[in-house]
Amino acid sequence: MPLTESARSGPVETTEDAPGDPLADELLELLDAEYTRPILEAIRADPKPARAIADACGASRPTVYRRLNALQEAGLVDTDLAYDADGHHRTVFEAAFESLTVAVTEDGLSVTVTTSGSERSSNGRTRPAPTE
Repeated sequence: MPLTESARSGPVETTEDAPGDPLADELLELLDAEYTRPILEAIRADPKPARAIADACGASRPTVYRRLNALQEAGLVDTDLAYDADGHHRTVFEAAFESLTVAVTEDGLSVTVTTSGSERSSNGRTRPAPTE
């Protein structure tokens, strides 16, 4: 189950996770995996192909693809096609969230992912993004 959906694919659905759902733990484990955070940092500002991400992170392309697949399953990364002037195309990866926040609460760890237009926390509740 994705933690969030891209703003381009429509609004985030509201779902209530069952008590004890390990979403926060799974996401924290993914973020703790080697190269995950450098990958997210590499694609935060601009979409990039896997080769450029691997170069920026100093990781092998197979490692980058494994992390990108896991991040995509978690709803944190989107893909798109980029076309060169000569007509060639390649897949580029981009961050699908504005921010990710980890909080310690009475119930344990809470992870909140903010996309443009909404926030979704590991407890499944969605609320509007704060206005500035």
